[in-house]
Amino acid sequence: MMKKAPSIRNRELAQIHIAKQQLGMDDDTYRDMLWTVGRVRSSANLDHAGRRRVLDHMTACGWVNDRPKNEWAFIDTAAKDKQPLLRKICAVCRVMKVGKHYAEGVAKRQHGIERHLEMMSYDELWQVAGCLERTRKFKGAAGE
Repeated sequence: MMKKAPSIRNRELAQIHIAKQQLGMDDDTYRDMLWTVGRVRSSANLDHAGRRRVLDHMTACGWVNDRPKNEWAFIDTAAKDKQPLLRKICAVCRVMKVGKHYAEGVAKRQHGIERHLEMMSYDELWQVAGCLERTRKFKGAAGE
């Protein structure tokens, strides 16, 4: 049985509590901040806009959300014919422990123009995927 992904609400509430802890807020200060920013005494009573305001306020107070962003999320909204190639590029980049910027750098060297992967044609993506795969095999053969 697959585990259900936490809801946006639960993630945001968890972030609020993490921020509270990392900022060193005692309970009274935390509840006063909730009242001032969101007009509630408990984060459970915040709506989506209220949670966003509280998180923005905590960020302004110095909290840094260091949760990594998924730079490959755009693949799910890309054209259906490009998705397999984009997934291949993503997989090879992850194996080589490099990011999307690396694949875009390869494309820039190949085509001489700087462009995001989501803007490339099928043929350009095909060339990038091939180049990345050859690089992966070369580095793998070299023992890296």
